[in-house]
Amino acid sequence: MPKYGNKPKTSQFLTKQHSIPELNRLPERLFTYLPKQRNDSMLHKPYAILMLFICFTAGLRAQDQRWGSANLSSFEKKITSLREKYHIPGLSVGVMHGKTLTWKKGFGYADVANKIVPDENTVYQVASVTKTFGSILLMQQVEAGKLSLDDPISKYGINLGARWGSDPRIKLKHLMTHTAMGNMWNSYKPGYKFRYNGGWYHQLDKAIEKSSGRGFGELLMDTIVRPLGMTRTAPSTDDSLDFSLSGLDKEKYLSWTARPYDWNKKKKRLDTVTFKYGFGPAAGLMSTVADLALYSAAIDEKRFLQPGTWEQVWTPFVNKRGKKIQYGLGWFVTSYKGLKMIWHTGWWMGYSALFLKVPEKDITFIILANSQDVSRPFYHIVQPLGGPFGFFSPFHKNLNRKVQASAFAKAFLDHFLE
Repeated sequence: MPKYGNKPKTSQFLTKQHSIPELNRLPERLFTYLPKQRNDSMLHKPYAILMLFICFTAGLRAQDQRWGSANLSSFEKKITSLREKYHIPGLSVGVMHGKTLTWKKGFGYADVANKIVPDENTVYQVASVTKTFGSILLMQQVEAGKLSLDDPISKYGINLGARWGSDPRIKLKHLMTHTAMGNMWNSYKPGYKFRYNGGWYHQLDKAIEKSSGRGFGELLMDTIVRPLGMTRTAPSTDDSLDFSLSGLDKEKYLSWTARPYDWNKKKKRLDTVTFKYGFGPAAGLMSTVADLALYSAAIDEKRFLQPGTWEQVWTPFVNKRGKKIQYGLGWFVTSYKGLKMIWHTGWWMGYSALFLKVPEKDITFIILANSQDVSRPFYHIVQPLGGPFGFFSPFHKNLNRKVQASAFAKAFLDHFLE
């Protein structure tokens, strides 16, 4: 006996057994969800399905709005405004959704004199974004059991000079996390204080080369660059031996490369910059937005390292006081609006870069510039003579570890987080 004791009327609840000719002509699957008997749970199902549908479509609409023409146009205008504000000659910018380079655009000039407009294939020095590649190669040696992050630097012939030398208390992990230096207040003990030092990170090439038996550049090209098809990524052109590992024609490669500039505040003009960049685990890689998008997609696929190792790389290092610093193993790991930010800035004479991933939103931001000013907000630089060379201010932390310190990163987050 049905719960309510009455057979439902045809006008309210249709069943497959009704012998109405019009109903018999309808597709059979339409009757799958039509109850033969009334009960409370069945009465609520249509409403539950409706609510799920509304939530789903609302989510799609919100997602579509991020990639819609209005939002992309607004973002483009913001980037244009910031480029002009900071006197940046040229930019190449890319935004990824998942593993796809969804939006890409060049701004200004890669070569001001010849008015060459950059695009996603324009080559730039990526500076310290190189550290993320160095991290992968070193952690591969850890996975292979060929070295340990707790190995003392002396094991690999690393000498940091001055008061530090080859102090056995300094481990590889301290170089990777920029906690090797210490300061005068803690007798320069490692593991306590974050002091960003690219020169010391560069020393990791000795550990990578000794444990792998191969040069850093060779290993980088064969392990990451070539397998991903990063056809415009190479060691710095001013390091002829390492650049030759790319197999690329140097003259042609330079024709793809944005010229470096610096804004002369006093004379209010852009000056070209000449600087020897070098190459190693800390800096010196040259690349493009398109190639870094391939790299980003491979990271999302957890290539090169085991998932657990990636998690270790992206976990903030805990110092000897038990405090988390905002840096993992070769990556900044910070938070913004409750979301995890995985990123690295790059800053060098005539170039700057930012590579930012927001895993929970499945989005990535890549921006490369042919002046220092995309990344200048991260660094407290004093330039007493007004020239291109300067030093870190002793009155500030030597690096701003908030990704939103960059107006470009903030513009990206404002447009694509929601």
